[in-house]
Amino acid sequence: MQNHLTKIVGLLNDHEFHDGTTIGKQLHITRAAVWKTIKKLEQYGIRLEAGKKRGYRLKEPLILLDEKKIKSLACEKTIQMDILEKINSTNDYLKYFMDKNKTLEICLAEMQTKGKGRFNRQWHSPFGQNIYFSLLYPFKKDVSELSGLSLVLGLAVCQAIQAVCSTQSLHVKWPNDVVIGNQKISGNLIEIQAESHSVCQAILGIGINVNMKDANKKEINQSWSSLQNLTGHYYDRNILCASLINYLLKYLKRFEQKGLTDFIVEWKSKDYLLNQSVQLICNKKKFEGIGAGINEQGHLLLKLPDGKIHAFSSGDTSLLTCSTSKCEVNK
Repeated sequence: MQNHLTKIVGLLNDHEFHDGTTIGKQLHITRAAVWKTIKKLEQYGIRLEAGKKRGYRLKEPLILLDEKKIKSLACEKTIQMDILEKINSTNDYLKYFMDKNKTLEICLAEMQTKGKGRFNRQWHSPFGQNIYFSLLYPFKKDVSELSGLSLVLGLAVCQAIQAVCSTQSLHVKWPNDVVIGNQKISGNLIEIQAESHSVCQAILGIGINVNMKDANKKEINQSWSSLQNLTGHYYDRNILCASLINYLLKYLKRFEQKGLTDFIVEWKSKDYLLNQSVQLICNKKKFEGIGAGINEQGHLLLKLPDGKIHAFSSGDTSLLTCSTSKCEVNK
């Protein structure tokens, strides 16, 4: 993260006007450097108000990510953390560290240019609004023992959000989305590198919509919301990042020791699809049935029209809302 940018944003966060000359003197930088940073913020989509002889001020709050603040609130103080102004993908960034060490590594970014979700779908990642987070985690497990890991991540995200946000209506939609109602708040993407001797490394990518207010259909083509849209409050992402780290490490340790079976009861309480009419698309085939929970491998259980319960290890899910004339897909 560029030092000029963080310091200038810090000054502008008091909602008062600051002219370029005064900013330059306070930060010991040239007026040209101030202007360049202001232009960069505008290019990033940050809303600024400019007035002749008055200078600049932020139209809305903008608290940038701060490693010291996050670590001061996190239980694990020694974790390695990189906070980047802009990156193609936080997951891709951590791939550089996969073969170099076996320690915990976190990458956070203010903006991603090629953020991605499942099936290489785009994850809209505007500057300074949401959480774009990846954790490199070494498992003392074989890859075959990591089935259901995305479900555990979803539960940890729910707990992390609820610790800082008043909403209690969070659910996890199999296999990797956190939703409020039918609106997506968070998703995760896991990439695993298998090694010998029952050891593997996983990059756990998590995106959370925090302060994002709007996006067009080209940027997000499904129903979504953000914590600010739902509650009307602006959130300091540093506090939420620390909460996310704390719950992730707690849940991952529990998963390593006890496996997915230890989360079955908690999953049932957060299962968005349970007892709902569900459409599943798997390998280009469409299935419709009633959500019946998950099995011990984390596979989705659907009661199909033949009355039998079938298990699915992958696929896209959506709710079916039925009227008297037809059933419609509610994504």
